[in-house]
Order: sequence, then C-alpha cells, then structure tokens
Amino acid sequence: MRGIIAPRYAYFAEYRFKYLLEPEALLAKFAGERRQFVEAIINSSSRARTWCTVDFDALYQQHQAERGRVVKALDWFQEKGWIELESKQMTEVYALLDASFDSEALSTELHGYFQQQEASEIARIHAMLALFATDHCLSQRLAAYFGDEQAPERCGHCSVCHGQVAHLPEPPPLQPLAEHNLQSLCGTFIQRHQALKGFTPSAECLTRFLCGISVPLFTKLKARGIPGFAALEAYPYAAVRSWAAPPL
Repeated sequence: MRGIIAPRYAYFAEYRFKYLLEPEALLAKFAGERRQFVEAIINSSSRARTWCTVDFDALYQQHQAERGRVVKALDWFQEKGWIELESKQMTEVYALLDASFDSEALSTELHGYFQQQEASEIARIHAMLALFATDHCLSQRLAAYFGDEQAPERCGHCSVCHGQVAHLPEPPPLQPLAEHNLQSLCGTFIQRHQALKGFTPSAECLTRFLCGISVPLFTKLKARGIPGFAALEAYPYAAVRSWAAPPL
C-alpha cells in the first residue's frame, strides 16, 4: 500500500521425496540427456533412511539444472507413482520498489497500527460477549449496535424477552499471579531466546509463551517442549501481560 514492496512470486524452498521405485529402475526409464538429468537429481539428493532432500544449488552449480525443470520432473515422477513427493517452507518473494523509506518511522507506524487493530478486535469480542449476557432485548441491542435508533425496546420474540437471560460461566478460581515466579516459569525459554536472538524476550513474547499462544519464532525455539509453555493459559491474557511486564 505504501509502494515500498511488490509481490513477485512464491515457491516451496524444500522438496524431499521417497522412492517407490528403486533408483536404478527409475533411471532405466530414460536415455540420453534426460537420463543424465535424472541421474543428476538422484546423485545430488541426500538420502536419509527413507527420504531424499533435493539440493537445488548443487544441481544448478554442477549440472546447470534449472529449479523449474527439476520441480516439473519431480511432479511427473510422482504422477507416475515412482516417488512420493513432499514440499515445505512456502517462501514469498518481493521486489523492493523504494529503498529510501525510513525503516524506523515505518516500524513505529506499523506497530501502532497493529496495536490499534488488536484493541479494536478485543473491544469487538467484549461487545459480543456483553450482547450474549445482556438482560435487555437482543434485537434492540443489535439494532443499536448497527445504529438503528428506531427499534422498539422489546421485540417480544428473542430469548431475553421470553425471560431466558444467558449467564456466562464464572472463571475458575486461580492462584494469584503474584504467587508465581516468572523466572521459574520462563528461565529456560529466556535463555534459549537469548541464544537465538541475542536479546531478552519482551513482555509480550513472554506472555504468549506463558499463555500457550504459538508464533513462528516459537517453532525455531521449539517452545512447546520448554517447561513453562502454556503454564498460565487459564489466566486472562491482559493480566499475564501486566504481570510479566518489567516495572518502569
């Protein structure tokens, strides 16, 4: 929207396959240049017990095999039932249209924008919950939400008008957050984060860890296997964030 970048294309960064036909039998189906091409794929793909990972860089450097041709060949092998193919790590490629933008200013603007979006979504969810638990006519409340001031005070046919007011369940009794120890819950996570990123995780990051909310970074950190992950998932997110935030 700012004219800074433009999407170009997307591709899977990693391909791996499992032989359903032995390599020798697969190679025997080709002759001439095609046989050499298939042989290059076989020889350049590192094989574990079952799966072979395609090395596109080696194929290009040693055999000038273009990535697109290799992928088409693998897709065709799978169609023939000779291999089982898997693709991973979808990668989006963008072109930089304007390199002169102020990265700090843009970062601040985007952070503010996402904070505003978060607050708006939270307010919307609270409004929806308030509607469910209201003791006023549901139709009238909905009409007021959408700006209709002419709706009657009672519609006569909703659950509230029939005397069936909904009551949301009370939250379970929980140990006060002040009685928990942040270092005990997050110590291992903080150490692993520092080793990977070189700095201490923010209160927001710690809160996501404690509440069990996964983000892409947590996959690299293998956060789900760290003691303390989701330890406070029963607590309100805002309360955990306030507790985890360092004092000013």
